[in-house]
Amino acid sequence: MAKAKSYGNYIGPRAIFDQNFIPPQILHRQKEEHSLFSVMNDAITDDFGINILYQGIDGIGKKVIVNKVFNDLLNQDHLTSYNYKIKVDCKEKKLEDLIISLLGEMNIVYNFKLDFQQVLNSNLTDLWNLFKLACQKVNYNLLIAFYNVEHLNPEIFKKFLHFGKEKNMVLISTINKVLKPAAYDLLGCFDLKINLNYFSYNQLCEILHQRIALAYTVNLETDLVEFITDLIFEHYVPVPGKGVDILRELYLLLNSKKDHKEDGLYEIIQNQFDPLQMSDEYSLLTYISEENFLTIIFLDNLSNFFLKNTRYYISSQELKELYQISCESLDYDISLEELESLINMFQNIGILSTSKKNLFNNSRYFIIIPPKQLKAIVDALFTKF
Repeated sequence: MAKAKSYGNYIGPRAIFDQNFIPPQILHRQKEEHSLFSVMNDAITDDFGINILYQGIDGIGKKVIVNKVFNDLLNQDHLTSYNYKIKVDCKEKKLEDLIISLLGEMNIVYNFKLDFQQVLNSNLTDLWNLFKLACQKVNYNLLIAFYNVEHLNPEIFKKFLHFGKEKNMVLISTINKVLKPAAYDLLGCFDLKINLNYFSYNQLCEILHQRIALAYTVNLETDLVEFITDLIFEHYVPVPGKGVDILRELYLLLNSKKDHKEDGLYEIIQNQFDPLQMSDEYSLLTYISEENFLTIIFLDNLSNFFLKNTRYYISSQELKELYQISCESLDYDISLEELESLINMFQNIGILSTSKKNLFNNSRYFIIIPPKQLKAIVDALFTKF
């Protein structure tokens, strides 16, 4: 099997388990990273308040870019007065929780000596006034990141944006691209809106290779990374966050010395996707039961191919060979048209799918359901015949 090339020095499990981890290099986002740095650097240098919005679906990499730019900005010699960044995750927070989080971050940096027992017992009006007072005591403009602002009441969050402009703050917010209609008006409050596009197949593969090289002590097969990438394209959307979720689930297994296939690697990966998007066993059993015996034998050979070989893919040539073996075992005539029809059917009912990786003059396929599950279906169908 081909091995993944190196993408950096080993860091350890923090590279996939730390939600705020910043890779040594953010792959395929250099343009976005440089643009954000330039805008924020100019705003800070000119003492100009600005509201920036980063949009994109969950897991696409909004936070990692913002964190990277924050770090780069605060390492600039002419920005030494901005010696700390304030970051707040708005997920599952009410307005009171948000203000208390901000006050807590500011108290750590500026040592306001706040009585947090009193803060926790304050009403919303008092909290808001306390926040404004704390901002006034800061000798320089604030640099604040609000993550996941789609969880906040839009009208409430507008107060922060307007107040930030008045106080020449640099505020950057991230928002999930899937918005509730009530949040649409919020978009007009931002001076700059940046939308992150999806990654290509090759780009997503390279990003996952990088995380593996940083997090794992073992050198994983390139085919495994491509298989995970193909499943993300098949059942989700092409974002690194989903791939990192899968790598977390596989961490203990892949760092062990055991045979990964035997320990249910297929099942672990498949379980990371919405079951409603996957082909369920009963539906497949019902559909395939109406097919002829050749189809059942072909599927049996297909499941055995993946179970007996340490492979994640099967080529079009290998599928042809399995079909020929199936025909010969039943003394059937070989028909390439029938083979094409069977492969199309397997794709339509969710057994096989074509890899997004381009191969010259040879398609390759990956199995969508775990091979053990397919084998169980085939064995059940043999009883019918």
